[in-house]
Amino acid sequence: MKVLVLGATGQLGANLVRALLAKGDQVRALVRPTSNLLTLKGLNVERVEGDLNNAESLSRACTGVQIVYQAASYYPPHTIPADAATAQALAETRNLLTAVRRASVERLVFTSTLTTIGFPRDPGRLADETCPFSTPYTDNPYLMAKAAMEAEVLKAARGGLPAVVVNPTAFFGPYDSKPTSGTQILMIAKRLMPGYIQGPVNAIDVRDVAVGLIRAAEGGRIGERYILGNWNTTQKDLNKLIAHVAGVMAPMLPVSFALARYGSKFGDWAFRTVLRKPAPVPGFFVEMLKHMQQYDCSKAIRELDYPRNPVRHAIRDALDWFRANGYL
Repeated sequence: MKVLVLGATGQLGANLVRALLAKGDQVRALVRPTSNLLTLKGLNVERVEGDLNNAESLSRACTGVQIVYQAASYYPPHTIPADAATAQALAETRNLLTAVRRASVERLVFTSTLTTIGFPRDPGRLADETCPFSTPYTDNPYLMAKAAMEAEVLKAARGGLPAVVVNPTAFFGPYDSKPTSGTQILMIAKRLMPGYIQGPVNAIDVRDVAVGLIRAAEGGRIGERYILGNWNTTQKDLNKLIAHVAGVMAPMLPVSFALARYGSKFGDWAFRTVLRKPAPVPGFFVEMLKHMQQYDCSKAIRELDYPRNPVRHAIRDALDWFRANGYL
């Protein structure tokens, strides 16, 4: 089978490409001219240049493939107005949906995010796919853009587009070249994270997420969303596990979400007005943490039967990859 992976150079995409190749699929990867190809080095992958903003390049990339995996959804680069982020996100998503329709692709697997899963009405219940998106932070560019993209894909599915949405929780593992979730691992391993923001979290090995995407293509129901998660825990216990695997002390100082949020907002203002550059940790990122929950993943486990390996192994392999590539 011939498949297209968008976001193949990212952490999830690079692991997905490897899982697809192991399965025997022919893989085409859409890459920007400026993409860092480190995570695709040595792989038998057809590379085509393009961009989600370029509708023509997307149409070319989708031609002749049976399945499209979207693992490159829009992410605001820094704190910008929510309506600007949403407009950009929707433009890219609509370009993709148009290309998928024109190419008569058999299945689109759209990778969304955990923040589009809303909060359960019953505080004692785990969040699941029936919980609609809601947020008090309607000026947050990440939260609003991600919700708009997912809603657009689900709307297209109701109109007949063969699309399935997956919502991975916090994933860890190798090939995190930016890094993304690996930033937490690196900061703890380098002893640069004395404190942490308190709260719940669900963690999973990125390789299990990759298999989950493949299972969604094979057997996911069109128009449904699936939470791909594994370990319901807390930030404190996740940090302790990372520190244990890295052989260092765990972060000791718990910081309340309110304090962290106001501090990040002040940082946004100071960097923007005084230093004239984006803050290294934008305020919208801290607000995302409020949306992290513990999840009921039983629907995805039942229907997609994806693996759920120990998160400890994902952290170990992430550390090994970081060391091998000069990050540690």
